[in-house]
Amino acid sequence: MLRGCMTALVFLGGLIAVMASSTAFAQGVLVASQPELAHRLPRPIPRPRPGEPGVLYDIARLEIDASIRNQVAEVQVGQTFKNRTSRTLQVRFVFPLPYQGAIDQMTFMVDGQELEGRLLEADKAREIYQSYVRRSRDPALVQWIGTGMFQTEVFPVPPGAERTVSLRYTQLCRRRGRLSDWLLPLSPAKYTCTPIGKLAIRGRVRSDSNLGNVYSPSHDVEIDRDGQHVARFEFIAKNHVPDSDFRLMWDTGDDAVQMSLVPYRPDPNQDGYFMLMIQPQFPDPSGGSDKAGKNVVLVLDRSGSMRGEKIDQARRAARRVVERFRRRDKFNVITYDSKVETLRSDLSGADKATRTDAIEYIDSMLAGGSTNIDGALSQALQIASQADGPVYVMFMTDGQPTVGEKNTMKIVANAQDALHEGTRLFSLGVGHDVNSRLLDKLASICLGQTSYVRPGAALDDAIEALWSRIGAPALTDAKLKILVDGKEGRTRQLYPEMYDLFSGDQLVIVGRYRKPGGVKIELSGDYLGKQQSFRFEDELPRQTGSGKDVFVERLWATRRIGQIIDEIDLHGEDDELVDELIVLSKRHGILTPYTAYLAEEQTDLDDMRRGRQVARSQLRSLGLEAGEEAFEQRALKGQLKLADRAAPAGAAGGINAPMDSFSLGGNRGIAIRAGGRALATPSDERESLQRRSSEPVRRIGSKTFFLRSGRYIDSEATAKQVESAIEIAQFSDAYFDLLEELDETDKAYLAEDREVVVRLGNQTYRIMKSEH
Repeated sequence: MLRGCMTALVFLGGLIAVMASSTAFAQGVLVASQPELAHRLPRPIPRPRPGEPGVLYDIARLEIDASIRNQVAEVQVGQTFKNRTSRTLQVRFVFPLPYQGAIDQMTFMVDGQELEGRLLEADKAREIYQSYVRRSRDPALVQWIGTGMFQTEVFPVPPGAERTVSLRYTQLCRRRGRLSDWLLPLSPAKYTCTPIGKLAIRGRVRSDSNLGNVYSPSHDVEIDRDGQHVARFEFIAKNHVPDSDFRLMWDTGDDAVQMSLVPYRPDPNQDGYFMLMIQPQFPDPSGGSDKAGKNVVLVLDRSGSMRGEKIDQARRAARRVVERFRRRDKFNVITYDSKVETLRSDLSGADKATRTDAIEYIDSMLAGGSTNIDGALSQALQIASQADGPVYVMFMTDGQPTVGEKNTMKIVANAQDALHEGTRLFSLGVGHDVNSRLLDKLASICLGQTSYVRPGAALDDAIEALWSRIGAPALTDAKLKILVDGKEGRTRQLYPEMYDLFSGDQLVIVGRYRKPGGVKIELSGDYLGKQQSFRFEDELPRQTGSGKDVFVERLWATRRIGQIIDEIDLHGEDDELVDELIVLSKRHGILTPYTAYLAEEQTDLDDMRRGRQVARSQLRSLGLEAGEEAFEQRALKGQLKLADRAAPAGAAGGINAPMDSFSLGGNRGIAIRAGGRALATPSDERESLQRRSSEPVRRIGSKTFFLRSGRYIDSEATAKQVESAIEIAQFSDAYFDLLEELDETDKAYLAEDREVVVRLGNQTYRIMKSEH
């Protein structure tokens, strides 16, 4: 088999090509399944790159459909590939088990014809995996050594022909407490020679009891709930190179608020991390008193810059929001340019006549004039102060204050003076001309948040998305109390902060814990005018035995970096915050416009003094209030603060990055501009695949590596440790001996096709690339 393309030939890891005869060679090396033919294999050649001669085939489609009922997953997979050579390929289909004892049956089909498959337990599979690695001299399958496998008999693929391989199997999902976990082995496909033309993962989770949290730590999945017992999920990507296994987690129960805890503490002498998922399913009240409704003030920018498509979208979205008000809701509409106008003088009940009047008022809105932000905000907060209960102000602007009060700090001070307890400000900043610094400061004091809409993006979609959240029943003034062994203060740095919890809006909180022990969590707040509390108990362990939940620490680091940037932006630079930003960026490979220098090969990762100088220089750009760069920086920090998944290694977003490119498991193009330099991951994934071996930052297993002098260096290894590293030749006996000592997470460090220096326990190793 072609060296380097092996895992392209293991499904969800590729297909393993084998020799049909002594002349069945393509450009490269085929791995014989028969030991007696091994001596006839030619010497391996370097790994081919996409577009170069020697690539055996392309994967056109990879489609997975899963039906999960309680803890049992029935999975169907289809893979279509095309032989790119002029010879018949003899191939064997190999499927690595996600974990031992997970699968109880499997059926293989090739173009509708069933093939016999064999289940190989870990010991036998280990021999086969090692033999593939030794003979092909390719490390792609290293991380699967120690797990079982299914494999088919050999079958032919004629030159230029397409073949569709399908399989169906039943898998028992792991469970911890109420939390179930489905794993689909996908990560070895990152070693494929070409991207997968189309990857589609679809499925349904069904539960006999109520279905609560549904979360993927690995991929940006679309989740659609169908009642209390069913959730559908979907992930689709084109020209995709998977960089991790697909993982889905869910919990079940009959509580109105379901909670699940995922701890991660690899070192018992250091802080642990935890992820707390909260899924509220409050009953939607019908009828009832005014207290059961929402108080909403809708504030719409009608200044001259809103002319054209933007004002049309604003009208359309505002109409849809008003149409969704119910009789028990109270609302008002404010429009502003140079002047500020209100539909009514106060909050009015949302009866049919009032809604009709509001829609006519919105339809008559014309764009023209300047932007009186202070006047509009003051009017909205004055109306909100009259309400009995929480008020949600939906505030939209596409520009800077140009009339009335124009000083940012005075506008913020005026808002703080007028702020009524229980008022929440949700701002929509539209376009690059918006004063992003002002909006973020307002969100900070008004206990809300800001969303940024790029030029050309659908404004009506953004407004509807905001309303779909705050329009649901809510637990207001929500507070979280966490006791570990009955004591407070044993958890810290929880993100995000919580003020209101909306029904159906899954909340993912991450934090650190100092001490292990039994944990009791109490969530309390006001629901429909009555104080409510919800309780949950679990355990924070002294040490976790597996690295599979390292995403918890990385998600915490992602949000902490966003919080640090926010604190510097709102309150000014602080030496300790700058140092923490550098340390977290280095450890986790989460680069921002202020730490992009870490990826430059000449940077000394241990030189904190130089790092502070560069970071401080770049952080001065946070002083910009408006314009594209200011917009992008504040959009980035907002994405980091509220990220659902850990940011990827390398550029986490930033200047000129698409809003939807941020680190939710995708491989979209991202660029950071810092001090005139550019650091980017290519937007074309085929180009990305070609450059994979020279990425400046790589995340492998639970560690981050930086490319230095042609080697990937563990970010946690000091210069002295790197210098004294034990050298081990790839594919040597010592190499395989070390593999036997490592757990499944650490095996990934030896699965690279480039030289790696890694710190494992108290020892540092230099894995020397095999020379041919």
